Amino acid sequence: MGNNKWKIGVYGSGFLTDENKQTPIFIATQTVGKELANHGAIVVTGACSGLPYVAARAARESSGEVWGFAPAKDYASYVILEPRGKHTDKSLYTKMFFVPKDFEFINWHEACCKYRNVTSTASSDAGIIISGKWGTLNEFTNLVDFQKVIGVLVGTGGTADEIPNLWKKIKKAGNKSKVIFDSDPIELVKKVIGELEKNS
Repeated sequence: MGNNKWKIGVYGSGFLTDENKQTPIFIATQTVGKELANHGAIVVTGACSGLPYVAARAARESSGEVWGFAPAKDYASYVILEPRGKHTDKSLYTKMFFVPKDFEFINWHEACCKYRNVTSTASSDAGIIISGKWGTLNEFTNLVDFQKVIGVLVGTGGTADEIPNLWKKIKKAGNKSKVIFDSDPIELVKKVIGELEKNS
């Protein structure tokens, strides 16, 4: 990883809208996206709305690179399947990845979402968890299985606030994933990148 162009996934709740712009979670997520871009990281998301979109947009506004892993076979299908708003704007993403058309479950949206979760987490050097529900928990467990560096923005509710206790109870001996907890988005990004650099 000599060029330090780290690929860092941002995973979290998919239903926060611009109406929530002044909420602490929205601002914290924007900060994560901006800080990742400022550190030269590639922001990876599931090409979805909500918190990942907020981070992706903040990264792009800071001249960062953003990769989107869409749960669809192509861009046209993505727009039809994910008609929740501006997150389907292709210009947000410097690269987009789709589910192979010969995937056995290509017409099953939920299965395509899980395919997307696996490929986006496998393609990332690290992940950052912000709030979230079942899908975010799935992404967290993928990151653990792939033994990645994982930052958890605690104090944001949902999955992020359940992981600290869960991690104590179910961590497997021998698993080399590094889980970092912090309530400050700037410090969390620094710690995640610091851990990647330490092990590069």
